[in-house]
Amino acid sequence: MKNQIAIGVLAYNVADYIEEVLNEIQDFNLKVYIIDDSSTDGTTELLESLKNKFEFKLQKNLKNSGAGYSTKFLIEEALDDGYKFLIKVDGDGQFEKADIKKIIDLYNKNNYNFIKSNRFWNGGIKGKIPKKRLFGNLFATILLQIVTGTNKLYDPLNGLFGVSTEIAKDLDKYYPKRYGYPFYITAVSVMNELKTFQINNVVKYENQKSNLKPLKVLTILLRLSVFFYFKKIKIKKSIGIYQRSAFLDLSFLTSFFITLYLIFQTIYIVNFAAYSLIAPRTILIILLLNLLLNLVIFILSFKEEKAIRNVYIDCER
Repeated sequence: MKNQIAIGVLAYNVADYIEEVLNEIQDFNLKVYIIDDSSTDGTTELLESLKNKFEFKLQKNLKNSGAGYSTKFLIEEALDDGYKFLIKVDGDGQFEKADIKKIIDLYNKNNYNFIKSNRFWNGGIKGKIPKKRLFGNLFATILLQIVTGTNKLYDPLNGLFGVSTEIAKDLDKYYPKRYGYPFYITAVSVMNELKTFQINNVVKYENQKSNLKPLKVLTILLRLSVFFYFKKIKIKKSIGIYQRSAFLDLSFLTSFFITLYLIFQTIYIVNFAAYSLIAPRTILIILLLNLLLNLVIFILSFKEEKAIRNVYIDCER
């Protein structure tokens, strides 16, 4: 019987690490896909020479197309070849063999549709994590929990995960071609109520170069969060058990836009208006009350949604 699992490796300027990565994953005896994202450090030539030592299917991008694009290609390639589950790893040696095995065992035993990783636990980081990654992941985690309605998932930018190849059909025009793709895949998996598990993994920080651009990532995450927030309201309105939560979400948005209006109104009166029927202090009190209302509505909505979503999400303790 054909194994249902394949491994996909992203390779971009990883000439110093890729051979060791292949040496580790070959022990799993799984189909291996590698996509070289137009490397400039000799990775391409090294991979060609390694074909004599390891068995893998190599795709070379003609231009640097981004990690998101490359991951989507790997998922689609595995799906086309009949594999049901793809484990995506990076070729820079940051992930440990034991964690990849953990994902394989969880899928084989419990048939999870999505298995993600979390490095933010006691012992999850070897070396010194760049501050921009630390704060970026904290911000991404907050956004993910807001848009998905679950407090169980962390580290949504972690590049080690396993996912059902059927998710390829949900990687639409909003799917990011470069940064933020793990966030997108996590959000889609939760909203589609895929059977999900989060493992605690170890990430090694040595001399790997980061191509992360904080401002770019921030912009993408905010755009994706707005998209997913409205998408989840649309989905929840049509599902009975979520309808009360959807009503609360709509109430929150209404209250939020009223708050924005009051803020701009206060700024206008204080700085430009010669006369106003309502004193700025009165508007400020109304604004503070509305902010409090926003918070209460959001907490009620989150609590309502969390009780439903957390049922199909499990985490390593």
